[in-house]
Amino acid sequence: MKINEKIAFIGVGFMAGSMVDGILRAGLASRENIYCINDAYPDVAREAAERHGITLGTASDIADCGIVVFGVKPQIFPDALEMYGKYFTPDKLYLSIMAGVSIEKLEGCLGGARVVRFMPNMPLSVCESATVYVLGNACTEAEAELAEAIFAPLGIIKRIDESMMSAYIALSGSSPAYICRMIEAIAAAAVEFGVPAETAEQYAVQSLIGTAEVIKKTGISPAELRTRVTSKKGTTEAALNSLTESDFDETVKKCMIACMKRNDELAKG
Repeated sequence: MKINEKIAFIGVGFMAGSMVDGILRAGLASRENIYCINDAYPDVAREAAERHGITLGTASDIADCGIVVFGVKPQIFPDALEMYGKYFTPDKLYLSIMAGVSIEKLEGCLGGARVVRFMPNMPLSVCESATVYVLGNACTEAEAELAEAIFAPLGIIKRIDESMMSAYIALSGSSPAYICRMIEAIAAAAVEFGVPAETAEQYAVQSLIGTAEVIKKTGISPAELRTRVTSKKGTTEAALNSLTESDFDETVKKCMIACMKRNDELAKG
């Protein structure tokens, strides 16, 4: 697939920048047809355009673009509407990676235009993202094909109903932070036990990567793999028993519920 329309990125931060790189890597669009636009912070826009090798644009360039990507934080969306709204015509395709901004709100603000809402996660930058997307009411399967073409080189992608978005944000959108917190905790404990800090983090990270790779490449479920490495009355069983006694599963569930609740608050706000 080749994207012939010009693409305007409203904000090119970490996630949007990874999306730009994915589009270029897949050969979906040329660099000169991708515009980085941030009139509020032109120096930031210039730096991002140079970093990704794309075109530095301004608000007026949006008029010539057939696709607009909202790469700003959800709290900035009202400002973007005010600043660029006169260029947001209903004939364009709009792609959003903003958490908490629903399809209904986007369509309402954009005159019922075609809208696709994405929720990628942080590993997008290393082409290992777990992304979900929702098609707006005006979209056809052509937009679904485009959505999957953009994100397929960046990891896995799945089409969902928007009613499940909060659950997926808790599952994959925010979970890299939970995983980082677990790595930090393991490494910090190891340091207390006398392991050098650099080594502690390196080994905690490598253990996570290795375990994930075994699950991914072999198809063994996490539960089965855990059982295989847990000897009866051994060291791993003792460690897992401690997690159970500490109500580990319920703690993780509460973490995810808090994430979902905040997403719902953002959606209503």
